[in-house]
Order: sequence, then C-alpha cells, then structure tokens
Amino acid sequence: MNRRIILILSIWCFSSMITVAQTPQARQKPADKSGAIDPQAMAAVNRMNDYLKTLKAFRINSEVSKDVLVDTNMKIQKSASNEISVQLPDRLYAHMAGDEQNLQFIYDGHTVTLYDAAGKHYAAAPAPPTVARTLDAIRARYGIVFPLADFIEMSAQENVLQNITAAGYIGSSRIDGVECDHVAIRQPDVDWQVWIERGDTPLPRKVVITTKTQPTQPQYIATLKWDTTSSIDSNLFTFTPPADAVRIKFARRATKKEESGQ
Repeated sequence: MNRRIILILSIWCFSSMITVAQTPQARQKPADKSGAIDPQAMAAVNRMNDYLKTLKAFRINSEVSKDVLVDTNMKIQKSASNEISVQLPDRLYAHMAGDEQNLQFIYDGHTVTLYDAAGKHYAAAPAPPTVARTLDAIRARYGIVFPLADFIEMSAQENVLQNITAAGYIGSSRIDGVECDHVAIRQPDVDWQVWIERGDTPLPRKVVITTKTQPTQPQYIATLKWDTTSSIDSNLFTFTPPADAVRIKFARRATKKEESGQ
C-alpha cells in the first residue's frame, strides 16, 4: 500500500478515536439559549477553567473508549491509552496506543510530527509558535483533533466554554477514589459530562462526550490521571526518527468545495 495512504489511514484512526473528545466550539451552530443554566454547575466548570489556566507544565494519562459503527449501524467500542505531556507555551507530546494504532505526536515549538510506530513512517510540517495555535492549525489543515484538546487549550488561556445552552449540577461522585462534582453541559452539537475534582485542585477526572449530530449518538469516555508537579524531560519533545523510518507527507484536509465534488 502507498505509504502516504497508510499515513492518511493512521491519521484517520488517530482523529476518529479522539475527535469527540473535544467540545466542538469550531463546529457549532448558533446557540439556542432556551436551556436552563445552573449556576452551581457553571461555578464548578469555571473553577476548573481558572485552575487549568494556572498550569504551565503537566502530564495526563487517560484510558479512553469510543463508539464506532460497523456493518448495519451496529455500535462497538474501541479502546486506547493516551499519554500526554504539555509544557507551555510551546511544547507538546502524546503517545496513543489503541486497538488499531500506535502513534506518537511531537511538537517542539517549530515543527509538528506524527509518527506511526507500527508502520515505521512519519510526517513532519512547520507549525505555529504556541500549543494553542498549533492545535487549531493541525485541525484546520489536516483534520487532526488532538486528544483532550479542550483541557489543553483551557490551560493555554483559550476560551472554549462557548455556546452553552444548558448546564446541570448532577451531584457528588467519586472517580478513582477522588471526590468530584458531576456536571452535565449541553451545546448545539454535543452533550458532555465532566467530573471535576473538589478542593484546591479542580481537575477534570472523567469526561463523557455524546455527539448529537449522528443518529446513533456515539460516545467518547475518558478517565484522566494528572501529574502537575513532576518535571518533564525536554528530550520528550524532540523527535529523532528511527533508522528504518520513512518520511512522507501529511495529507491536507479537503476543502468544502473538494468534498462536494465541485
């Protein structure tokens, strides 16, 4: 199989595994303000948002599952483990090992690289000078949606809490032994739930995203373990290709005109 096509498929697996992990502010319709917004729910979400903005370096280990359609709309789950390291404003690394892929993502402030360890090929391209701008750029250019991008963008001072039409405080819940506030949020294209740690470190410990634009309303579920105190080895953000790895090109995302066949 053509190596460029293989990487396209790898990127598709990477994106499809995690795409609903991001609340889709970039894809939203105008918000319907008819829903009720519970002040207690928004207070918990805003505490999380404000705390994430104080973080300059952190790691996230997450176990994720995503609904996938097969055959005649039969819904199955695919699983993966994500390891993410962030050093703001301009370093980002992720390793995703799942049912169908083994991918690494490296951003060093200048270049973004996606490496398919199973296929031994990689693509690299110039990138903007910050994490937030790079996440936006790879989404727009290549259709790559980074795992848990919204929480990373919150830490990078981005406003991702837009077009909320309803918010409800569900109650207290424990995730991995940690007492959390369980909050449900509605936006035009998704419903999402987040479990936010109580106390001085209001970190998101679990997230469930339900995509409403598809008839089967697939879900993405992730439980998160955070490390905000350990130092991060700077070598993690440098990609040195293995001797047998082959460099190929990213496939650019089709424009709307190309998708419509015009």
